Amino acid sequence: MKKMMTLLAAVLLLALCLTGCGDDGTYDNGAYAIPDELQAMYDGFIGNIDTDYGYEIAYELSTNPEYFSTPDLGGRNAGSEAEHKAADYLVGVMKDLGLEDVQKEGAPCDIFDARGASLVIDGKEYKVYSYEARGTDADGITSEIVYVGTGTAAEYEGLDVKGKIVLADVNQRADWWVTYPMLEAEHQGAAAILFAQTGGFAEIADDALNSNDICAPMSIPACSIGAADAKELQEKIKVGSATGTLTVNNITSDKGDGITYNVYGTIKGKSSENRVIFGAHYDCHFYGFQDDNCAVAEVLTIAKAMKDSGYVPENDIVFCLHGAEEWGGYGTQYDWTVGAWEMINNMHPEWIGTTLAFINFELPAYKFAEYVYSNTAPAFYNMIDFYSNTYPLSADKSIYSEGVKTEGYQAYTYSDDFSYYLAGVPTVINGFLLQEDQETVHDFYNKLYHTNYDTPDLWDADVFRFNAEYYGAMGIYFDQMPALYLDFTGDYERIKAAFNEELLAEYGVDTESYSANLEAFGEAAKANAAKVVEINDAYMKAWSDGDAEAMEALKAEGKALTKTNLEAFKFVSETLVSTMYEKPVVPHEASQINIETMDTIICLLEEGDINTAVDKYVWTVNNVIEWYSWYFSPEVLAIQDECLWGDDEKMYWGTDTSFVKADVYDASVGLFNKYGTTEDTSAEQQIYKNAIEQQAEIMVEYANREIADLQTLADKLGV
Repeated sequence: MKKMMTLLAAVLLLALCLTGCGDDGTYDNGAYAIPDELQAMYDGFIGNIDTDYGYEIAYELSTNPEYFSTPDLGGRNAGSEAEHKAADYLVGVMKDLGLEDVQKEGAPCDIFDARGASLVIDGKEYKVYSYEARGTDADGITSEIVYVGTGTAAEYEGLDVKGKIVLADVNQRADWWVTYPMLEAEHQGAAAILFAQTGGFAEIADDALNSNDICAPMSIPACSIGAADAKELQEKIKVGSATGTLTVNNITSDKGDGITYNVYGTIKGKSSENRVIFGAHYDCHFYGFQDDNCAVAEVLTIAKAMKDSGYVPENDIVFCLHGAEEWGGYGTQYDWTVGAWEMINNMHPEWIGTTLAFINFELPAYKFAEYVYSNTAPAFYNMIDFYSNTYPLSADKSIYSEGVKTEGYQAYTYSDDFSYYLAGVPTVINGFLLQEDQETVHDFYNKLYHTNYDTPDLWDADVFRFNAEYYGAMGIYFDQMPALYLDFTGDYERIKAAFNEELLAEYGVDTESYSANLEAFGEAAKANAAKVVEINDAYMKAWSDGDAEAMEALKAEGKALTKTNLEAFKFVSETLVSTMYEKPVVPHEASQINIETMDTIICLLEEGDINTAVDKYVWTVNNVIEWYSWYFSPEVLAIQDECLWGDDEKMYWGTDTSFVKADVYDASVGLFNKYGTTEDTSAEQQIYKNAIEQQAEIMVEYANREIADLQTLADKLGV
């Protein structure tokens, strides 16, 4: 019977392929028919999307002081009372929607509950907002305020800052995260630090405040102050001195004894063996209207539309709202998406291998550009192309004059979906941060992101509706197809792009075996994807023809293939995905990049071109971490290293994925000091040569593992 059904599927596939399917398991753009019953499901869902309901949810979470730690400036951080109250509110909303099995599940986190801060100088109060750092006692810190420029180690020369409040300018996009000048100030003996954004963030107005995760151990009180107020303080300091009282009312703990809640509810499917998850995070900096209260509203709006339309899913549809996304732990540079990481790794590991997709949302009611795209796991690249360009989706794309981009954009580390992806769950998120080049941020992030200007004034109902239609219907697509459209050729291309055959061969890797296994994986991936397409197309045809017997047989075949492919996806995530701090890479790739960069540096130094080496390459080693070695004390850099490679209990999504650092600190500093000279660089060259040997050992070790892993993966995908 199984053979007969396979033959039947092949015949049906041939008929469908005449209208647009390629022989490699992908589709040409063109007509694609779906059953009337399925179209009615989409139409019913889309017809019940209530954007007013979504706005009301986002507005409530963005304006009701009950859900903020600081009534006048907002804030709802990990482990805070405000976060807990918001979780209770969301439980009530989900129950009101009629979702089943509504749960509020606690995960451990560090605590940051910022209940207000003030700076008073000569009787005038200045508006400030605390980062995740220590508070003061009720009397605050009264001291002279000392301006320290950009807060580097060199800026402290000749200054007495012990026990004093320091004021620093910071451009976190062009220069460095607030982590470094904060730790430097503490190292220099300062009692507290005030940060004024000079660019890169909070550019919307000169009274805009900014807050980002601190990526460091709990340190001295650290607050954001508006650019105009900072200039006023600088003028006071120039003409004499400024003495002020800084009071910071923070409740904090770095012991992991806080609780952050993940809230979820379900529309039960005909089977609960698999599920589709819609997600967002509900913690926020300031009022968080776009980031991420509109996303919370998006998830709940999709849930309401499905319920109101009477949609009966094949699988469970889970609506999951995570806490502790913006920040959740001191003493680590992997301090974001903690709630989601705990959820998928420790609270519901049974979701791994059984979840068809996690569809995440960030800032979904703001129009960043005239185009839109999705960041996904690479195995979803071709699915997105098919779904956007061929599948007859009812979502209105007309608000984007340049359309939906479908070139394939890698899931990145900046949101909850990455924790799910690393754990082995296929992921999708609306493209919310980077422009199409995947390097440049949208203007929103320079101006409005994580500021007190992220308010309901930024609501765009058309964008909100588009995301509800496009991704909500995508969830129905995942739910209704018998075979999950995973296509591992996206991973094949990703790994192939990271395969520097010449360099790997130079250091003894069996590149012939690597290449052969990679190509075997690619061929298996192509055949596997063709099988997915075959089953789904045949199922659509059988459904349209009303052939219930064929549908059941194809559904069973698709379910078995999906199980195999989800196991393969988990294997890819565990063995062939790593991180070079924030950058997703193939495991051997981090060392390979370091070696390539250091080889270039050595060549330039041999030519006597110190300046080009420093300007273009020296600071980029270790994914630009060497940049900080030029500006901050060794004691600060030691803390940085501990935050990146220290306590495994606080690595979160960095656990077992982080690269090994090249030890080139002395060379970085040495060349910085020799910039603009023709001094001898033989000592620095030797440091790089030694580091290359160390990195080569790591690169070879990982590459050899990948040879075996690629063979295993090809075997897993055999059809």
